[in-house]
Amino acid sequence: MLLVGKAVVVTGAESGIGKATAEACASQGASLVMAGLDTDRLMEAAAAIEATAGAALAMPTDIRNAEAVARLFNTALDRFGRIDGVVANAGIIGSRKSAVELTLEDWRQVLDVNLTGTFLTVMEAARVLVRQGQGGSIIATGSSTALRPVPGLLPYVASKGGVHALMHALALELAPHRIRVNTLVPGTTATGATRAMPGYLDQVAQSLPMGEVVDAAELGRYVAFALSDQLPHLTGAHLKIDAGRTL
Repeated sequence: MLLVGKAVVVTGAESGIGKATAEACASQGASLVMAGLDTDRLMEAAAAIEATAGAALAMPTDIRNAEAVARLFNTALDRFGRIDGVVANAGIIGSRKSAVELTLEDWRQVLDVNLTGTFLTVMEAARVLVRQGQGGSIIATGSSTALRPVPGLLPYVASKGGVHALMHALALELAPHRIRVNTLVPGTTATGATRAMPGYLDQVAQSLPMGEVVDAAELGRYVAFALSDQLPHLTGAHLKIDAGRTL
């Protein structure tokens, strides 16, 4: 029970890595504030945690909106009195197009969520944690594609590269406050969405050195451990867990 007594905010928590992270944190004793855009799935995910693992508050939030992000954190503080960890996980892949087919709208759609939305989330987290004066942990979800790109996803790759750089710089700025800042770097992950694509995960697994795709639950456990006090000096790191994709 590594997170007993801690309150953790997770964005993009209605499905995939975010949901798995919320579940893993709850299993370690954390109280959860779960943010997302899909209200029905978010409420369902939070209710399942409340029924089995502990306190979970669902907060529909558009991370592209600074006021909405501020409301998310204020609600978390009102409910639990403090915030100890934040996982800025919300993101989108966007349209698969070749570089010459991309439009400015394609670019903005992805960057607004993945980079600007992550920026708004981690900066609000930073302000709260600095004000509390007791350290804390911030983790954002990057991507192995920022280290090893794939064709057809230029805005996504660029946005995740920006997340990596943002978190690296933020780690330096927040280190004097004993706030740990790290980036989760997953490869293709087994989630409800990817499992629903016939043959896709098997095809990906064949290209990986370990021959297996990482499950979202494993990523969730990794994040929960990184949020805990077991690693008090882990900051500025790429938390790679990709079955060897970036080797």
